[in-house]
Amino acid sequence: MPPVVEMNYLAVLAGAVLSVAIGALWYSPALFGNAWLALVGKTQEQAQEDFSPLKIVWALVWGFVASYGLARVIVWTGKATPIDGLLLGVLACVVFAVSSIAVNHNFEGRPAKLTMIYAAHHLVEYAAIGAMLGAWM
Repeated sequence: MPPVVEMNYLAVLAGAVLSVAIGALWYSPALFGNAWLALVGKTQEQAQEDFSPLKIVWALVWGFVASYGLARVIVWTGKATPIDGLLLGVLACVVFAVSSIAVNHNFEGRPAKLTMIYAAHHLVEYAAIGAMLGAWM
């Protein structure tokens, strides 16, 4: 029987914030923002015009959902170490997020580079959230 691990909602909330922070950095000009804009066919000006604070709120909500899901898996498995959390995050990402993105992009005819930007973003995001949750739970 796995050890008992309690749900830590503060850690889940921190995971949601971490999700938004990673996304903001990932899609900034310092990392993949310019490549992403080119691949989706937008200019920096168009992206700024499309921006709404509500999009950040929704990113936080969905980040909370992802963080909660990973925390729930950690509770169920009793695997509450940073390495276990990281591995569970990678597994969840590849099995659910990356596989879904890849199928959708394949049928939409999206460029492989765009698929890789999205997939790698979520891989880093889920791994970081999992590691943080594993350390904090």
